[in-house]
Amino acid sequence: MKSTLESTHGVVRFSLKESIKSLEKTPSKENIIIVRFSSKGKRFKKSIGYKCSLSNWDVKKQKVKTGKGMMQNAYKINERIDEIRAFTENELTNMESNNGSIALDKLSYLVSCKINGNEDNDKVNEKLNIVQYAENLIKAKKNSINITTYRSYCQTIKLLELYEKRFSEILKFDEINLSFYRKFIDLLEDEDYSLNSVGKHVKNLKTFLNDAFVNGVSTNTIFKNRAFKVPKEITTDIYLTWDEIKVLAEKDFSNRPRIELARDIFLIGCYTGQRVSDYNGLTNENIEYLDGHKFIKIHQKKTDNPVLIPVTDDIKKVMKRYDNNFPPKLSEPILRENLKTACSTVGFKEMVQVSYTKGGKLVKKGMPKYNLVKTHTARRSFCTNYYVAGKSIQSIMLFSGHKTEREFQKYIRIEKEQEALAVSRSGFFK
Repeated sequence: MKSTLESTHGVVRFSLKESIKSLEKTPSKENIIIVRFSSKGKRFKKSIGYKCSLSNWDVKKQKVKTGKGMMQNAYKINERIDEIRAFTENELTNMESNNGSIALDKLSYLVSCKINGNEDNDKVNEKLNIVQYAENLIKAKKNSINITTYRSYCQTIKLLELYEKRFSEILKFDEINLSFYRKFIDLLEDEDYSLNSVGKHVKNLKTFLNDAFVNGVSTNTIFKNRAFKVPKEITTDIYLTWDEIKVLAEKDFSNRPRIELARDIFLIGCYTGQRVSDYNGLTNENIEYLDGHKFIKIHQKKTDNPVLIPVTDDIKKVMKRYDNNFPPKLSEPILRENLKTACSTVGFKEMVQVSYTKGGKLVKKGMPKYNLVKTHTARRSFCTNYYVAGKSIQSIMLFSGHKTEREFQKYIRIEKEQEALAVSRSGFFK
């Protein structure tokens, strides 16, 4: 990628990250404010560290609306927008005066420094190393990504630092190649990471490398090579049958309120097919009535996909224990811990053979079923149970929110005999 443009004509503008068409569906939802620069087909974009809803955003003025009913920090955000705009345009003028061209990588980095409050221009011409760049990147993105993703990025950075220490070298963008890729994977295997964990960190690294490439900081595209792949394997994920879910639901945990709460939150997940980020913390604001029928309306946090799930008798039974409200939210670590206790208490102790790759070696062992129950087991159970019952994939996806059958199929964990039975029940031979 050519990082110097033989023109000083550039456009600096501010907007919300998502398209206007997309935001019009949820005008009150907050979205990241982005500064965008483009010139002769080359461009970069960066978060300025603030959010705004479409209803509070002046598209024409490229600022937050002010006046009656305005956002509390509207003036502060607009002042920040003016600062970044003036800074960027001033740097463009300086580039024109000095050499008559735009050094896109330099401009991109200078704007990042301005946004992050680190305007040490003496370092601009030094070759940025990957760890520094990744640290600046996640600092800028911290307010726009979920906490799990942020922590995952931080873990990857620590592993890159471990690589630098182990091999006594500073990782530079230009020096990333397939030899590094293999050494990095070997390092993670030596540290006893599972194959899917290795894949997670390679995926995060590719995110850092791609961001640097898009922003003109690096011209290295080795991360796009097919050999620079994200390792992964299908893990042993179980599901609970409707009979098992019924046993769990009917167990009296009234004398163990924390376990009862964890169990009830999980049951809501089993009955709705949602991710834990969506089923843990529902409130009556999620209730909606359509033609006399009661539904749970959710904008899925991961995809912002809207779904409507009927409030079934099973869901009503759970809500009845909380004065016809949803169970109150639990922190995920506490939810996971008490869920395993609940499943152990009701007797889900059959041994399940699991296999996975860890430290570069295939591990096979037996584990009690209760120890394999996770918060995500609820969503997997919903999809698998209705699939086994012969319901159409499209109908199940309507409630689960999966966008493709390929993604949906990843959730099905059944033996070939059960799969044949499910297809037969669906009317395949009729």
